[in-house]
Amino acid sequence: MSKATKITAILRELEQNCEVNGSALVSTKGQMMAAALHSDVDAKAVSAMTAALLSIGTRVGTVLKTGDTRGILVNGEKSMIVLRRTKNAVLMALAPADAKLGLIDFEVDSAIAKIEEIL
Repeated sequence: MSKATKITAILRELEQNCEVNGSALVSTKGQMMAAALHSDVDAKAVSAMTAALLSIGTRVGTVLKTGDTRGILVNGEKSMIVLRRTKNAVLMALAPADAKLGLIDFEVDSAIAKIEEIL
């Protein structure tokens, strides 16, 4: 089983364990490494924008002297986007706006630990 297949299985497990309804692992350069996204989602756009958001968040953190950026949360009217940095990538998870963020954080951290063992 390839690394991408193993990581995709972890992303699908993330969806089963909490209210996440789409996720992806993207390199910090914006390349899709693995994804569990709906078929109507443009994976290339998601990967590019995920890396861009992380880059902008890191710059803002540097200017405001907040320390290393570990994650970013985007709250939308209909859904939220949770970005969490790993050593060399960023995990993006999509969830409904009213989802339980604490549980999502816990499950995302668990998924990242599993993914880092593979990478």
